[in-house]
Amino acid sequence: MASTEVDVGHVVAGKYELVRLLGRGSMGEVWAAHHKTLGEQVALKLLSQPGAAEDGEDPATAAARFLFEAQVAARLSRKTRHIVRVTDHGEEGGVVYLVMELLDGETLEHVLERDGGVPIPTVATIVAQVSRALARAHAEGVFHRDLKPANVFLSHDEDRRPLVKLLDFGIARTTHAHRAASAFATAKGVVFGTPSYMSPEQARASAKLDYRCDLWALATIAYEGITGELPVNGEDADELLMNLCAHRIVPLRQRRPDASEALEAFFAKAFAEKIEMRFQTAEEFATAFHRALGSVPPPMDEDGRERSGGQTFDLQPPRTRGRAVFVAVGVLLLVCLAIGAAWRALARSRQSPELPAAAAATEQPTATSAPAASSPPPLPTATLDDPSPAVPVSALPRQAPRPPIGPFPRPTHQRPSGPSTPAPTPSKNVDKSEVF
Repeated sequence: MASTEVDVGHVVAGKYELVRLLGRGSMGEVWAAHHKTLGEQVALKLLSQPGAAEDGEDPATAAARFLFEAQVAARLSRKTRHIVRVTDHGEEGGVVYLVMELLDGETLEHVLERDGGVPIPTVATIVAQVSRALARAHAEGVFHRDLKPANVFLSHDEDRRPLVKLLDFGIARTTHAHRAASAFATAKGVVFGTPSYMSPEQARASAKLDYRCDLWALATIAYEGITGELPVNGEDADELLMNLCAHRIVPLRQRRPDASEALEAFFAKAFAEKIEMRFQTAEEFATAFHRALGSVPPPMDEDGRERSGGQTFDLQPPRTRGRAVFVAVGVLLLVCLAIGAAWRALARSRQSPELPAAAAATEQPTATSAPAASSPPPLPTATLDDPSPAVPVSALPRQAPRPPIGPFPRPTHQRPSGPSTPAPTPSKNVDKSEVF
């Protein structure tokens, strides 16, 4: 950093404690930080003060421009959820800092570096949501001028629906610069932006540059996502800018022979040499792209959420998804077992009141005395499924009738039909209190 070396545990502005480094570039660093009083996690960008000899602007002008762009980003983020939210800004020890929401996910640049490209449905989702952000910004008279995969962040909302956010909105005009050959430079020798995603007008530093440079950059991002390569070749920045201004655009089907003619026609219009022949608004761009894919843009809520049919970003390892499927199957199996157990318990409860009724109907008084020489044989076990045991009921141990279960009627004591068996006469010397 310019005048302050920071590390984990360093506190910025008396309240932002640095937790871990998220990224480092030539212009500064981005940290995950902890707000000491509110307890929330934020992203803190620390930018060194640019020097006059480095980019053609004196430090005071650069700081004022940076503050203005931070205000623009904060205002736009309140109007659309597709622009990263900015919550604070300041300067400490020669270092300008910017406080933003801490996002969960990864940049499109990381995806392209890892996978070489992205599925077309994912490209369609990115185009739809970035177009919404650009439409809101352009309506406010602001254009990004540094739209590239590193500034497109892929995340999910609270419902796990895909959510795309733009980073560094407008700030790149101050903090990133590319010094090109005199044929492509401004009066101060500076071209703002990233050469690979510049429009020809931006590369020439045209005084008439407007928001349509963002549409060229978005078309380049979509092209790169589908093919894994840029639409303009170049070994270095100068060669790339020369080919760009000469309009040497590589046709889509030269990179992807399996692409449809409609999709190639879309990019031919998006990269037309004359700006009047290209798409004129972000809404027109998004609609034409989805038509070229044979689909329509997904319906959106007022806050920019896809109502249905959105492509879910693959931001978790496959092992996690397999574990989730296993857990879901296990839960479903447990539910089925619980339903089966409840059904069996209900069936048994419907049969259980019949046992006391049958026993009470056949019970008769009998003497407890019996010849000691002969002991009764073992009794077979009676079950609820067999309410009439094979042995005489009088041989069963005394048991009070169970109360009925549930909303069933109380059983009535009635004798069973058929011939009756006379009860044995109790002995005269036997106490009747011992008789059942």
